[in-house]
Amino acid sequence: MMAIPQRDTAQTVSFPRFRGRDVPFSRWSAHRFTGRAALAIALACAGIVSACGQSTFPIGLPPVDSARPARAEVVRLAAQPGYENPESARLRAEAVAKRGQIGQALALVRGLLRADPASAQYRLMEAQYLGWLGRTASAGERYRRLMQQNHSDAAAQEGWGNTQLWRGNWREAQAAYASAIATSGADNVSAALGFQRALVAAGRATPAYRQAVDLDRRSGRQDAEVGLFLATIHAAVDNDDAAFALANRRTSDPDVRQRQAAFQAQRLIARGQKDEGLNLIGSYAEAHAPDYNAVVAAGEVFATAGRTREARDYFDRASQLAPERDEALLGLARLARQQGKQRDSLALYEEVVAGNPESLTGWLGIADVAQQLGDLNRAWQALDSAQRVAPGSALVYRERLKIAFREKDADTFYGVLRDYQRAQPTDAWPELWAQKWADAHRGEVNAAALQSLFDPLAPEVSSEALRLFRRHTGMPLQQAVARVPAAPSADLQDAAQEKLGKQVRVADPTVIGVATGYEFATLNDTTGAGANLQAWHEGYVAAYWRRQLGMSVSGEYRTFSRFGQQANQLLLGWDTHVTPQWIVGLDTGVALNGGYIPRWRVGARTEYFFTDEFSASLAVSHLRFADEPVLQIIPGVTWRWHPQWSSHARMYVTHAEPKGGRANTGLAGLFSTTWQFTPLSSASLSYAIGEENASQLIKGLIGEKNFQSVGVDLKWGINEHLSLQPTYRYESHNLFDLHAIALNLQFRY
Repeated sequence: MMAIPQRDTAQTVSFPRFRGRDVPFSRWSAHRFTGRAALAIALACAGIVSACGQSTFPIGLPPVDSARPARAEVVRLAAQPGYENPESARLRAEAVAKRGQIGQALALVRGLLRADPASAQYRLMEAQYLGWLGRTASAGERYRRLMQQNHSDAAAQEGWGNTQLWRGNWREAQAAYASAIATSGADNVSAALGFQRALVAAGRATPAYRQAVDLDRRSGRQDAEVGLFLATIHAAVDNDDAAFALANRRTSDPDVRQRQAAFQAQRLIARGQKDEGLNLIGSYAEAHAPDYNAVVAAGEVFATAGRTREARDYFDRASQLAPERDEALLGLARLARQQGKQRDSLALYEEVVAGNPESLTGWLGIADVAQQLGDLNRAWQALDSAQRVAPGSALVYRERLKIAFREKDADTFYGVLRDYQRAQPTDAWPELWAQKWADAHRGEVNAAALQSLFDPLAPEVSSEALRLFRRHTGMPLQQAVARVPAAPSADLQDAAQEKLGKQVRVADPTVIGVATGYEFATLNDTTGAGANLQAWHEGYVAAYWRRQLGMSVSGEYRTFSRFGQQANQLLLGWDTHVTPQWIVGLDTGVALNGGYIPRWRVGARTEYFFTDEFSASLAVSHLRFADEPVLQIIPGVTWRWHPQWSSHARMYVTHAEPKGGRANTGLAGLFSTTWQFTPLSSASLSYAIGEENASQLIKGLIGEKNFQSVGVDLKWGINEHLSLQPTYRYESHNLFDLHAIALNLQFRY
């Protein structure tokens, strides 16, 4: 999973107070609550959440309405040197909290509480600051006591719901938000959004979206935080045009602007516009250098883009701004894991929990890294600690199921599954895990149960369910995707179906493919001699086996007819992912007969994916013809510059040394652009130009001097298994023109 910023702008939203709502904490306070809630949703399995143990705040204090110290106490304090007016101290606490210096804000509030321990306002501020420090268990305990003393305290109810959401307890969070709404009225937007986040976290994104749309309508479709929440739903299915519009609403709140900037930067990077995204978040962080949250967000965005040095610099700067906070250290831990430095990552997570034993993020991070290191005992111990911090947490249950599934421990798996289902009855994941176990152990997979999990706006859950559904029904991908309920709007419907199709295809563990094709080419003499040139024929049969992000093996047999002379060739290839970014491969081939193709060839190639949208490749081959050796070097780039458009470029550099002749070097270039107008169908236009030096440069042609070529390639995906590919190509050579038509049939399983 890509690293997501501590203040996950892809999920983080909160709202201003609407009429009828009067809470004793600031609008910015609500933002900080929702930031951690969103983080729990976005990184459920990675565990980017924090919590802490119990506090020792006295229980049983009577509720009071006034936030000011008793008059006698004010008189006594005012007589002391250095006395600060309580209202001034409260405002100063809020000001430093807005800069992210929560430890200092908490110290100021606790100073106010020593003078007035019964103040509901100060107690509420203490609870929210504890939550922002990652001590959500302690914060939750304070909210619970406030609710006990005043059952109609909507702010405490909402705060309690936030702490539950941050710890992965969707059921309790929803109950708390519902109570807050019932107490304060339907215009309590931040509580309503909290309720919707719990739905998203449980894999029920469509009802959350419908509720948010209604909320947006009632708020006049102008609120920036509502827009940002809706933008996250659109972004989840890659509907970026709508997402950017929703995330660009005007706001005077600097915290909302920061989250908008981080969200837009992340989406730009996801679209392949890395420089634009990094410039956006970098400029924002530099303009708000004293703001801890802005600096951490910049670190996370740079980490997402693979810019580890800059990301580390931002995290280090953030640690200096607020050393009492965990987010920067957690960012460094995730960065180390991203770089493959598992032991360094584990040490950083250990440092987090040593300083804050309540950090759910830290414990889940330890469990995850320990699994990667093969230390399952340490992973189970970390999950035990995490469950003590957050009883009933879906995040902890998911990690436990992951280990039990990996170890094929049926007793542990079903024990955890039962507890998970009891604790979170509306969560989609327990049912999905149950069906995954049945699939892996030849049990009975319930297709109806899988279909009940389909949610067009929850691609993570739906793609897993869809993959199992197809596997056990044999239904084609397009037909299976049609079983997914319709999304709430036409633009979301198209985007959701395309996203699901992509994710299901990517999730396939292995792919076997077979292809065959035939090309017929007519040649016209352009020398004026009136020669009748014989047609060229070419056919092939190929097969491959590929594992996603793993190894692939291929074989190909080709037959040629050039000017009445036959030739046959056998090619073999192998490649593998060294890392998710690097592919290396080898290929070899031998001529079975025919003198105008290489007797044998051997080569190597590599490709590097800078992003999902841009890659560069290099192939080097040695070809041995009957009377000359040839060295061929082929650099290339592929750029997906739009979700439906991509371009390719290759340069062929060929050096030949004919026996008894003069060595020569030829150059040729190939350029093409592809439009993928459906997930399974595409159209391509290509152009080639260069020199021919007695070697197979472009499309297996052999000749001399210069040539140019223009081609059209259509691919029609009948379904996800079968496609037809007709092509046409025109070539202009020194001695003749060529018109070639071909038909290819490809089968993929």
